[in-house]
Amino acid sequence: MKFTETNLKAGNHQTSSHSVTSDKDFEADQEGQELTLDDVIPKLDKPWFRTPHLLRLNILLLCGMLSNVSLGYDGSMLNGLQSLPAWRKYFNHPSGAILGTLANGTNFGYIVLLPFASFICDKWGRKRSLIAGCIAVVAGATMQGFSNSYGLFLASRIILGAGAFLNVVASAPLVSETAYPTHRAIITAITLSIWSFGAFLAAAMTYAPYMSLFRDNNWSWRIPSLIQLFVPAIQICFAIFAPESPRWLIFKGRYEEALEILAKYHAGGDRDSPLVKFEMAEIIATLEMEKAQNRTDWGEWFKTKATMHRLSLVIAVGAFSQISGNALIAYYLTIMLNNMGVTNTAEQLRINMALTIWGLTAAITFALCVKNFGRRPMFLTAFGGMCTAYVIFTILSARNAATDFKDKNIGIASIAMMFIFSTFQHMATPVNLTYVMEICPFSLRAKGSTIYQVTCGICIIFNNYVNNIAMDAIKWKYYIVWCIWIAVEFTIVFFFYPETRGLALEEISAVFGEEIYHGDANDYGIRTFEGQAAEVGPDGTTRNGEKDGILHQKVEPV
Repeated sequence: MKFTETNLKAGNHQTSSHSVTSDKDFEADQEGQELTLDDVIPKLDKPWFRTPHLLRLNILLLCGMLSNVSLGYDGSMLNGLQSLPAWRKYFNHPSGAILGTLANGTNFGYIVLLPFASFICDKWGRKRSLIAGCIAVVAGATMQGFSNSYGLFLASRIILGAGAFLNVVASAPLVSETAYPTHRAIITAITLSIWSFGAFLAAAMTYAPYMSLFRDNNWSWRIPSLIQLFVPAIQICFAIFAPESPRWLIFKGRYEEALEILAKYHAGGDRDSPLVKFEMAEIIATLEMEKAQNRTDWGEWFKTKATMHRLSLVIAVGAFSQISGNALIAYYLTIMLNNMGVTNTAEQLRINMALTIWGLTAAITFALCVKNFGRRPMFLTAFGGMCTAYVIFTILSARNAATDFKDKNIGIASIAMMFIFSTFQHMATPVNLTYVMEICPFSLRAKGSTIYQVTCGICIIFNNYVNNIAMDAIKWKYYIVWCIWIAVEFTIVFFFYPETRGLALEEISAVFGEEIYHGDANDYGIRTFEGQAAEVGPDGTTRNGEKDGILHQKVEPV
């Protein structure tokens, strides 16, 4: 496809026109046909892991992809600690609200940092915010490992939670905004799926000391607590060398740095790559539009029907990721197994570890399918399967209780159904963060990440208090509540979740009925379509009388 560009010299309005044609796929049968991302993505002659610039980028993005390991580790570790006699004895056998408060320690840290997280990410940048969060997690994990009282253990979890919150709020935009366009969906999906790796790591690190010489002393729980600091330490090492989000740099007016990063990591150093020019043009135009419309404050969520729809989806995705019955397994597996008649500590730890291995395998497998199957089909299949599995699990639990846990076959079938439920749960897991990052425009993306994490935190607080009390009070009957609620979730997904597969971040506005914006392929300039030019400067101003200096294209909702 062929298109015309005019370089606009800053400050003097002098222009020099020239024609630019890509190496391939730029020629069009029809003059004036619009460019898409598919037109400028180069066809590589070897896989990404044999392409140096893509391999380097994906390795460095581990600094953000590993963020959820800390969250997964924390949830599974606390689950395992409840099975350790030394931990229960040291903290005077916590239960009820006391246990719930310990479990909620990290969520209290979320609340502490809530007013500041998105501001820090937008002010400092994604990369520095991530490093700051990692440092706090290292400090919290160290304090937790050496805690000598309930109060200190709780305080360490609050610090750990605050750091983890800033970490994940910064990492999600960093990964989605910096990843190679065709890798974005899968990498973002893996970022959340890797939660399961943290859960597996914690289960293994809790099981190993218990089965060793540390079985009956406090190091059986101090060792897994201290190991929690190693992942954020590794993140810091990667983050030091990782690129900053080019979209954040452009938002701050640092065009040259953004161009350098896009060229280095998306085109192997070729600043004249059609892909780099396309990305720069589209990002600049979109961000300048957002600045012109003042789409940078929290009130933006309530200004239009489209942004309110986005806000509703962010909250729904965050809530559904935590209140779908999965928290019972994640945080209260010990209580559930006790209610099923499985009371041996070693056996409980083995089941916990098996579930985390199963979950990790399922999550990574489904993360690799995100690009091919779309968001809606995976959400709908996940919630439909979860609902079916939970209904069967509830029936089996009722039968198990009626036989006073004497029928081992029912117990085995109940545990098997937990694994089946976990499979469908982890089908939704990799889509959650991908979807949230896609539906939020740049100026609201850090805020969207904050809202998503806060929603998760609030739901976890609910789970940690209500689930514990409900399980003690009504046993298996509490599962009925979740069967009904998951069916409600399926209905909401079916009617209100739009598909976003196959679109660039700047193009997803179309699915909400909004306009998309295209700019020049250079830092300054104009781009001509069907003979109609709209000049675009880096400050969003116009030099030809257009309403805001940005070429508008109305796209019907899909």
